[in-house]
Amino acid sequence: MSRAATATGGAALGTAVLAAYALPQFSQSLIHGPVGGIIQGIYAKEFGLPLAAIATVLLVASIVDAAVNPLVGYASDRHRQAGGSRKPWILVGTLVCMAASWFLYAPSPPVTTTYFLAWLLLAYVGWALVEVPHAAWMPEITSQYDERTRLATWRAVCAYLGVTTFMALPYLPFLSTHTFSAESLWWTAVLALVVLPLFATFALLVVPSGAPVRPAGQSGPRLEWRGVLRNRPLRVFAVAFLLYQLAPGVLNGVLFFYVVTHLGQGTFMAALMLLTVVAAMASIPAWGWLCQRLGKHRAWAASCVIGAVLIPCYAFVPTGPAGTVWLVLIQLGVVISFAIFPVAAPAVLADVIDYARLRYGADYGGSYFAIYNVFYKSLANVGGALALGAVGLAGFDPQLPVQSAGATTALLVVFCGVPALLLALAVPLIWRFPIDARRQAVIAKRLAARDARAAATGARPATAPT
Repeated sequence: MSRAATATGGAALGTAVLAAYALPQFSQSLIHGPVGGIIQGIYAKEFGLPLAAIATVLLVASIVDAAVNPLVGYASDRHRQAGGSRKPWILVGTLVCMAASWFLYAPSPPVTTTYFLAWLLLAYVGWALVEVPHAAWMPEITSQYDERTRLATWRAVCAYLGVTTFMALPYLPFLSTHTFSAESLWWTAVLALVVLPLFATFALLVVPSGAPVRPAGQSGPRLEWRGVLRNRPLRVFAVAFLLYQLAPGVLNGVLFFYVVTHLGQGTFMAALMLLTVVAAMASIPAWGWLCQRLGKHRAWAASCVIGAVLIPCYAFVPTGPAGTVWLVLIQLGVVISFAIFPVAAPAVLADVIDYARLRYGADYGGSYFAIYNVFYKSLANVGGALALGAVGLAGFDPQLPVQSAGATTALLVVFCGVPALLLALAVPLIWRFPIDARRQAVIAKRLAARDARAAATGARPATAPT
């Protein structure tokens, strides 16, 4: 039997399985790149869509995304419990993403608001169909604590590679301009048509479906919500996640104004962003190693401490060229501290899914990761909106060449103080997270024993006492 075939047991995962599982995340990050703030500018500048129409489209798409993710999570969980796997969902989602990416990123004029809305909505549906089952697949591939960290590490590296590739496309030597444009967007669509089916096929052929999930007792929406609301590790994770994810949302919400308006470093910002993304990607293997050495939750808590210490240092960066070196050093440290998140958080949530299956007798992987996806995206937007609203109320006006003392103070307090406070509040919750390597091993052992008894008797396994 191959190493891949035994991956769901105690064997270490082979490199082929790790790479095959992670590579679809490269494709997804590549096609997510334009929606992070680029596509609306291109549709407005080069295709003539009104800003009000674009804002409405983005709002509607966010609402649809928040509704679609839980539906996909619930449906894929039901399919898994009925004996299916996560693979058909990823296959269908990949096909949807291919169609949506082409028409969204390589549109043929005239481009209308309806056109933009229709293909953006389809893109969000495709992303949910791929990303939710792909994330929920992780705890099914292996039950080992450290092997899940390795899967999450490879997945995070591929995610950063996808983002970096998108950011580097404008620098292709044969493009007419080295800025984000309809031309670079077209090449994003072309590359997506290659990597989406290639990497998805590799994953579906090489990665095992995972250990079969045997539901214990009855299942349904009421039990589903009980498994969410009464799951103490999940509640702790959710509060820590809320505090942690708001921090980069606040930072990114006013980063442009801090760098461009306050420091006067607008011409350096694009290079700064590319440099820090590459540095964050390079740091991920080290974070993965620390997660294995210290435990996922404690390495994550340590990264929060680093961020909470470094972020206030932005307030002391000199304005103008004199502050360039200090800005780079602090930005590198802060971005690297946040780079642990795609390694630690999904792997910790995978352990929470095992706990839920032991206690409530059903697999909630799809539902949990669907909620994770929704809050991951929405909390960043909420943090950014709150930050912008706060500095606006304080009188900050990006149109003014010189800001008042009060507006500058408000910008620095919001940018340097609020994220640091949020991270500091998250530290004790993450450090004392109730599932460590020892407890996860106990959970995995009990699940294996329960499933073995059920398989031997042909009966539904009993849930753990509540």
